[in-house]
Amino acid sequence: MTYTYKVTVVGVAVNNWQDLRGLVFSDSQPVEETYGGQVGTFTFATPQTPADLGPLVRVELISE
Repeated sequence: MTYTYKVTVVGVAVNNWQDLRGLVFSDSQPVEETYGGQVGTFTFATPQTPADLGPLVRVELISE
């Protein structure tokens, strides 16, 4: 089983998704990641507890 999270950044462009991923997921390493523009998806082998980075970064679990 895997856990995929969708990360949406509102109002700003993301220049470094790896840094943002480290902030949101405490440097946990995903088994797969895709990103571009203001949306990224990150798939992990175990459930994650994403950090709350306020209203500009939204994280949602989209599949498990």
